[in-house]
Amino acid sequence: MGGVTLLKRRRATTAQDGEPEGSTPKSRRPLRLLSPERLYIAALGLTGLAAVVSVTLPAAERGELAANMVSATLGAAIGGLSLDTYMLSRPGGWVFSRGRNWVLAILAASVVLSGVAAGILTAAAGIGSYVIGVGAAIGLTIFNTVSSFALRQKHFWLVYSMRAISGAILVGGYAILYARGQVDGGLWSIVWLAVQWLGAIAVCGVVLRLAWRAGPMPAATATGADYRADLVAVGKLHVGVFAQMLTLRFNQILVARFVGAGPLGIYALAVAALEFAQAGAVVRAQQILADRDAENGPDRTGAVVKAALPIALAAVVGLAVLGFLNPEYRHAWILGLCLLPGSLATSAGKTWSAMLLKKRGEHATTVVAVITLAAAVPAYFAVIPWGGVVAAALASSFAYAVHAYASRAGLRKPQPPSHGTV
Repeated sequence: MGGVTLLKRRRATTAQDGEPEGSTPKSRRPLRLLSPERLYIAALGLTGLAAVVSVTLPAAERGELAANMVSATLGAAIGGLSLDTYMLSRPGGWVFSRGRNWVLAILAASVVLSGVAAGILTAAAGIGSYVIGVGAAIGLTIFNTVSSFALRQKHFWLVYSMRAISGAILVGGYAILYARGQVDGGLWSIVWLAVQWLGAIAVCGVVLRLAWRAGPMPAATATGADYRADLVAVGKLHVGVFAQMLTLRFNQILVARFVGAGPLGIYALAVAALEFAQAGAVVRAQQILADRDAENGPDRTGAVVKAALPIALAAVVGLAVLGFLNPEYRHAWILGLCLLPGSLATSAGKTWSAMLLKKRGEHATTVVAVITLAAAVPAYFAVIPWGGVVAAALASSFAYAVHAYASRAGLRKPQPPSHGTV
């Protein structure tokens, strides 16, 4: 029902957001049967399949691949200034009022900062390639930020289908390398880097086409005070997302530094498997942010968590099967079991965090994220050097639970909505 509702809204969207009116052509009606949620799950499933294929690598080689991935993804999250989330939360007409030059300037700044952050993280991990980490971080930043323009116009199907295609290409690339007997983690990382840039180039082409269809962009109407307000709002929002991403990913940097490439390869596999259960929460959060028609809506967090539970359990079973087939990964299911409570907490926390941002503004989500970071990072440093990957998994679940609890508490706190921030 959620996908059908979105598509109905899509046809009724006004020209203010650049979406043409009119009915859906008959040739495109079959596409309506595939909801954004299913497409996102398919995309995440293909990414999960790529992770499964990467199990054919020795654990140490997979650890090198994982180190490149985490440096790039965390670098993009830190340096990307959370522009994708920020742009989704802007009111209708925001892009037109700011003008092309302003949007391109903040995108360029985020690209540079993402590359710098990825380089620093690669050095901190002590494993991985600077070229791959920095290059992939830039590609991810471009894809995520530019995709937000399409998501603002409710083109969920388009963005998620592109993610699915990228996942399919990645699986195919890994399969070709394996068939040729290439089990070098660095080489597989290059394929992953190439896929990130293919996705970035493709989404840029699609958004440019959408912009061309919308017609000439009107002259910017924003004042200097508006631009300064943008910078302040981006800063407030990004502090929170920065803290949240450190909570989610910094433990893998510490595993690479203190435990090594082999354990990191196994741990990152378990993390990727359990993240599959969070697909519904990610889509729900993006729908909450993209819907600018209503400030308040029903809290469907319980349904999101219930839907995530069987997927999370299936992921743990899948890790056990993989461990049986490849004894080098025989402990991955234990890590998955330790991560399972945190995965469910994250599913709830993502939804509540989006609702909190929508209702209370950037400051509220920033407070929650900083509280979580203050609990998570000391726990990571305290337990990972001596407890290894099991301790990392347990500490992660603890951190995710703190975030979910703090987000829910923020929603219940009697406080008037923050006007002008969403």
